Amino acid sequence: MKAKREGSSFQRMSSERKLESVFLFTTGKCNAKCTMCFYANDMEMKEPDLTFDEIKKLSESAGEFNRLWLSGGEPTLRDELPEIIEMFYKNNKIKDVNMPTNGLRPDRVIEWVKRIRKNCPDLNMTVSVSLDGFGDTHDTQRGVPGNFYKAIETLKKVDDNFKDDGKVLKNIATVITRYNIEELFDFMMWCFGRLNVLTHTVEAARGMTREDGVKVLTEQSLREIQDKIVPYYAAYADRMAEGVTGFRKRVTRFFYLGLIRAMYNVRASNIDKPTPWGMDCTAGETTLVVDYDGRFRSCELREPLGNVKDYDCNTQAIMQGDVMKKEIAEIGYGYTANCWCTHGCWIMSSIVFNPKKMVSKVFKGYRETKKFSKPLNLDEQILTDLETKYSLNREKLAQIGIL
Repeated sequence: MKAKREGSSFQRMSSERKLESVFLFTTGKCNAKCTMCFYANDMEMKEPDLTFDEIKKLSESAGEFNRLWLSGGEPTLRDELPEIIEMFYKNNKIKDVNMPTNGLRPDRVIEWVKRIRKNCPDLNMTVSVSLDGFGDTHDTQRGVPGNFYKAIETLKKVDDNFKDDGKVLKNIATVITRYNIEELFDFMMWCFGRLNVLTHTVEAARGMTREDGVKVLTEQSLREIQDKIVPYYAAYADRMAEGVTGFRKRVTRFFYLGLIRAMYNVRASNIDKPTPWGMDCTAGETTLVVDYDGRFRSCELREPLGNVKDYDCNTQAIMQGDVMKKEIAEIGYGYTANCWCTHGCWIMSSIVFNPKKMVSKVFKGYRETKKFSKPLNLDEQILTDLETKYSLNREKLAQIGIL
């Protein structure tokens, strides 16, 4: 299937603040034990997941909004996930859905994405596969032996099935911890050379992690990292702009590099302590988080405000209710609560509702990247040497099809 990635809500800026993103924790079940998981304590509560009918009520009462961000637990463990996405597409006219996965169930990912592409033809899908490092590093960080090769298999199968489908964007999500920080640059080079993805996001561990001591970043170390990875992001920008010509190609490269850098600048300034973003945080105004058991929040890192069941799963009643209004006032666009954070999803969700600030931040970010951008020195020998250095099983990689 050939299609272009068009109509994405990420291409639009708006000064009208209304519900734009729903973050739905589809299940409290997970088949991994990630050391840096910020949601481990919530999952340990082992409460029942919201039923399909309860989620249906949330969708039917939400009105139109742009983005559905799936979370968990592991989303592929929710058997009705395709039906849930299709329901939000039909009822709420969502334009973008982000489906994260640990990659342990590659065939299910492919089956579901095929179905969703057939039944939701105008929906932009991002399949975001967690991949934190080479082989044993990734498996240790995710707590599952063999997870590395399963995740690679998932990425390869997504590429094989949707290579020419512009509606399906493949992303690698890496969380920096004490386990992988020393191999990060080698790993990013290897991923770019071996895996045909369009984006590779690098996150800082956030919240209360399952394992103590996994957070190692400081503002200084994160800024040094983001300077050094500029060439990788420049290479991804070029890959993203392949097949695009003229002014549109320059705009694609400019916007991608500038926006990524702007987000990373905000994140770095908040690693050591809460620091104003230089724009309003719109948590609660434009975002709603629904936990797997029905608790709801304005932001993943804020405390629950209640349970959707107490509102008969009526999204408008939740968003317009006194509890959410009080929460928004207490946050005070971030300035009152001083709860500024490193959470990329909220930075991105807020930045499009601060259009004037967004333009200046993107221009500033792009100018900064020009100082550090240089061609990647990458060839087959370098990739082979990395596979030897980190003891990767090249026979397995060949069986998967990336060699």
